[in-house]
Amino acid sequence: MSKTVFPYRFPSLHTGDADAVEGVLEENVSVESHSLIDEAIKAGFQQGLAEGHAQGLAQGLEEGKQQGYEQGHFAGMAASKALFEQASSPITTLVETLHNFYTQAEQQQREATLALVTRIAGLVIQHEMATQPELLLTWIEEKVANEQLMGSTFSVRVAEEDYQAIQRLAPEKIDQWTLQPQANLPRGECVIDTAEQHFDLGCQQRLDSCLSTLEQSLTTTSDER
Repeated sequence: MSKTVFPYRFPSLHTGDADAVEGVLEENVSVESHSLIDEAIKAGFQQGLAEGHAQGLAQGLEEGKQQGYEQGHFAGMAASKALFEQASSPITTLVETLHNFYTQAEQQQREATLALVTRIAGLVIQHEMATQPELLLTWIEEKVANEQLMGSTFSVRVAEEDYQAIQRLAPEKIDQWTLQPQANLPRGECVIDTAEQHFDLGCQQRLDSCLSTLEQSLTTTSDER
């Protein structure tokens, strides 16, 4: 008769007491872990708070220092500028006074120069017209030719002295030009009258043009200084 073999089962190593002990240990470990975590969080918070406070304080001190420096710098610059302007005010006034003086002196010098040139030119013209009356005769001939007045109706007005001089030099021009003496014309002045317009050939017109050019030259030279 054969025998049936049954495997042997060893009794469990975990008993009820062991389970209880294990539960207590797990509970203690859990409580201790949570406590350590809380302490770590608190420690980290306190450290972060302290570091943030220290960093914020240092940054605030640096910003305050920089702001104070800038305010002091601007205040010092403004005060220095005010003192400089106050100290330089008499110098500025003196410079303006000297500038005005030299400007007036230059203007008076220009006016005196023009007056002298005008007087000298007038004397020269009178002398030239008295000694060389053919100058006026030449001017009239050139203008009549340039304007092609021959063959048309025109007349020429001159000073009495110039009329007499032309009458001696070229008596035929008296009729050709309808030459007329005019008492109120200075010597060297001449006007050609046509039906359409008048031509001023006088010395004064030429002199005025020269003086205008001279005045512009003097003004330009003064401005360039």
